Amino acid sequence: MALPFYISRKEGEIRMEDKTRLPYKQEFDHRFIKPVRHLRNKTQQEFSQFMGVDASTIGKLERQELKFSPLYESKFKEAIKRLRVSGIELASISRTLEMKSQRGYK
Repeated sequence: MALPFYISRKEGEIRMEDKTRLPYKQEFDHRFIKPVRHLRNKTQQEFSQFMGVDASTIGKLERQELKFSPLYESKFKEAIKRLRVSGIELASISRTLEMKSQRGYK
């Protein structure tokens, strides 16, 4: 049975590191908007208020009609903070998106 952690020896010290840790800085793209919005049961209009953009912009970002630039990424990160979306929830969305791409879904 594999343990959820492993022991590392670094510079003479021994520490246990968790293999199931979440990434410190997660990368976001347009695919995260809709799942996060649905996670918090928000319409495009409601979510646009958290992101500080127009509702039509949310739709365009979700459909990839508008480039998910660093400006929109920073606004999205701010919305995540305001909505108190946890790292575990974001990791779950990331994993779901990864599985969908492997299976050929949109």
